[in-house]
Amino acid sequence: MNLKTLYTENIKNFLKLLLMGLCMTVFLFSQVFSQQKDEQKKDPPPPLLSVELPKDAEGFFKDAERILENDLAGAIRLYEMGLILKPDAWDKRKRLASLYEKQNQLGLAISEYETINKTTGSKESFLDLIRSMEKANFIKAAADNAANAFKKYPDEPVFLYLSGELFYKSGELNQALKALQEFIRLKPTEGKAFFIIGSIYEKLNKPKDALLNYIRAGELIKDDRDINDAIKRFQAKTFNISDLSIFIPDGWIRDKDRLLSMDSSQSINFYVDTKGDPEKIAIKYAKNVMPYGLFTDEALKSYEELRKNLKKDTPPIPIPFIRARNIEGKNSAKMVSISTGEIAHTNIESSVAISMLYKDKVYTIAWKAEDIAEKGEKILIELFEQAVWLP
Repeated sequence: MNLKTLYTENIKNFLKLLLMGLCMTVFLFSQVFSQQKDEQKKDPPPPLLSVELPKDAEGFFKDAERILENDLAGAIRLYEMGLILKPDAWDKRKRLASLYEKQNQLGLAISEYETINKTTGSKESFLDLIRSMEKANFIKAAADNAANAFKKYPDEPVFLYLSGELFYKSGELNQALKALQEFIRLKPTEGKAFFIIGSIYEKLNKPKDALLNYIRAGELIKDDRDINDAIKRFQAKTFNISDLSIFIPDGWIRDKDRLLSMDSSQSINFYVDTKGDPEKIAIKYAKNVMPYGLFTDEALKSYEELRKNLKKDTPPIPIPFIRARNIEGKNSAKMVSISTGEIAHTNIESSVAISMLYKDKVYTIAWKAEDIAEKGEKILIELFEQAVWLP
């Protein structure tokens, strides 16, 4: 067999094999196609999820409660779906809001509480909204809502208290003070409100008002650590004598039973008399620290004559004096000023005493310095204005 014949036979065999392969492919494809048609005539396969979703809102809500313990996220989705069908199911919407809170989704919780509040305006809805806003640190917004709640429900002072407390936390001290003062007018035995008022006055640098409110809070709430600490903190800044507390001013220190200026140039002493006329007592203590003999009745008369005889064009000269006057706003308080001169001079000495009747006792604060009397008058009046008279 020559090469040409061999080549021809090989070509024939290859074509036979190719034809057989094509026939086999067609056969197999037809079998598969026929099998698929038969399977399509059978019942369709079951769905992947065999649980059928509810068709009404109550079904969603029931399923949500059923799985809540083991699947919080799933329960939230079911509540959301139920509320799409029944948006006015307010108890369920509140339930959803509480679940958002559990997941710390406070923005979503507030949104739900706002929806409830805007629609129902109930007391409960205000409380939920205020609480959730405070929890989310939206303190000012919570305070505003509490104030609005009291406007709607003026017979509910709790909203007034909440607004005051929250305004205080947000730094709105004047608004807080206004709300809480109105609250204690309605509820005069609520010690917590007095404590917050004391804290406000402390921040406003009004120590007298702060201490008075702390003391009142302590009377209403016994053995409260925060209240007791506040009172002790303020008492450390005061000089106490019987029922009187005097705040130690800046630049002064306690020196046994008196106050002494840091440079030791001024002193303040305190006295309590069981009885007597306040003006006479003030004169007594003011004179006791001044040079002996300068302020006798005869000496005072001579000083008065000297003043009368001075010509108008005569340069001012230091003339000793003693004067007494009432303290404005304090009917029983008398102030007596004594000095070796009305103008400053090298050897000037002055003393000022304020005496006041309180609880059948006469309390006296006496200032002494080598300075003009006006300085002592100013210091004592400021001390007196900030003094706390204990109940």
